[in-house]
This record gives sequence, structure tokens and C-alpha cells, in this order.
Amino acid sequence: MTRTALLVLLTLIPATARAAPESVPPGGIDNWADLRALFVRCWTVPKGTEGSLIAFQFLLAPDGGMRGPPRVVGKRLAGDADAQKRFSEAAYAPFSRCLPVTLTPGFKALLGETLIHLSYVNGPRIKARNLGAAMTIFADEAQREPE
Repeated sequence: MTRTALLVLLTLIPATARAAPESVPPGGIDNWADLRALFVRCWTVPKGTEGSLIAFQFLLAPDGGMRGPPRVVGKRLAGDADAQKRFSEAAYAPFSRCLPVTLTPGFKALLGETLIHLSYVNGPRIKARNLGAAMTIFADEAQREPE
């Protein structure tokens, strides 16, 4: 199944059938830091994928779900074909695992039509933009795949 077909299928599954995001603040996501923290908690870094990264652009709908599929704007996949596939799948997983999410009215108004830039990096920390809608998440912040 292609990634696009998988994302289309996931958008057809009712929100109640998806796993609810853990530790969403009471009342919902209220700011960019809350949203970034959600994506950190929802990403599991696969073993054997060191050196890989994927960068997405996407929009959130007012209901806290995806507004269309995320667009890959950059990627570098390290390792063998299996490792590359696992990293790619792990980078897409938070979109279906943790969205939609409740947004507060204030953050919903702030969010508007803002294009979000989200990068998952399994490598050493470098200077990266983490301001507002620009989010870079490094592997040392996220949970790792069990041994």
C-alpha cells in the first residue's frame, strides 16, 4: 500500500477509532509549544535509522485533524531499504496516531491558515528553527523503539 493510499485510508477512520494523544493539556492544544510536544510524544524512533531525516509541510483543520496529506519537502534516509522504510513509516505515524487533537479556541484562531513545518531528525542536534510553526524534533527527545 502506498503512503498516499494509507493516509487516505486513515482520514476515513473516525477519530474515535484512533488512539487518543496522551498528555494533551486540559482544554486542548493552546500554543505552538503544546503542539510540538504532542509531535515529540507521538514519534517513536526506529532502531538502525541513524542519519535519517524527513521534513514535512502541512495544514491543520479547525477540528485539529489534517487538512490534506502532509507534503514531504526534504528527506535523507540512511541504512538499508528496510531501515529507510521503517524511518519513513515512523515519521508519518504521528499524523494518524495523534491527530485529530482538540485545539483551544484561541490557538485555533492563531493557527488559521498557517503552514506548519515539521522535521524529524535521527541524528546529532544541530541549530534548528523551533519557533512557532517551524518545528524540528531530534531523536534524543523522542521515545526509542524497544530493543
